[in-house]
Amino acid sequence: YNKIKGNFESLTVDGKEILDKPIDVNIWRAPTDNDRKLKLEWFRAGYDRVATRAYDTEYQVEENKVVIRTTSSLAAKALQKVIDMDTTWEVTNGGEIHFKMNVKKDMEFPELPRFGLRLFLKNEFENVSYYGVGPEESYVDKCRCGCHSLYNANVVDLYEDYIKPQENGSHVDCDYITLASKDLVFAAVSQKTFSFNASVYTQEELTEKKHNFELEASGSTVLCLDYAQNGIGSNSCGPVLKQEYKLNEESFTFEMKMLFQKL
Repeated sequence: YNKIKGNFESLTVDGKEILDKPIDVNIWRAPTDNDRKLKLEWFRAGYDRVATRAYDTEYQVEENKVVIRTTSSLAAKALQKVIDMDTTWEVTNGGEIHFKMNVKKDMEFPELPRFGLRLFLKNEFENVSYYGVGPEESYVDKCRCGCHSLYNANVVDLYEDYIKPQENGSHVDCDYITLASKDLVFAAVSQKTFSFNASVYTQEELTEKKHNFELEASGSTVLCLDYAQNGIGSNSCGPVLKQEYKLNEESFTFEMKMLFQKL
């Protein structure tokens, strides 16, 4: 656990590392065609380059678990902080990690692209099962063509191949998701439904590249577990996003349980 960042930089199961990179708090998405005006505000706000900074971390060992509490913020260099966070992590002897993040946003900043955690799992975690809106991609304002059900897919099949790379492949209203390798299953579950995205591409890669044929896979299974995403809207040529679909709450709580099981 990194006390400077306030996140886990390594997770092992029976001595086997399952992460390629540290877990991070994630508010960025690769701008969509409909974000073409809003993305200018996002870039000015530094949303594409924020980093987590922890101010204080305490822990205590309780029966069958360790409890870690961290106070932290998200900010880009040379800019005021966007978000304050109070996070509690509970790690049990059985391999469960339960986190609760109390979040407060500075309302001087524009609406957020997304808010959640991003995990770089080993690429062997390629078999996805989720109970949510599918089988095609879905967002808070782009989901009427989907059905809420149980779906199974390979990570590469969740990618939506837009000619100009952008955010893609999200699934909303999920109760749980699992990603399985040959001998291990990672699961995330929440009492409040969430959205997720699993991809071989990073959001930085999707932001930078101009054409789909230029994309290079990251070598990891990039998993975004989102409290929510900003809606898609129609502002490439139409009105701005409706208020009800904006991710612009001043305060909210993001809570989830993650666990690992051997097959």
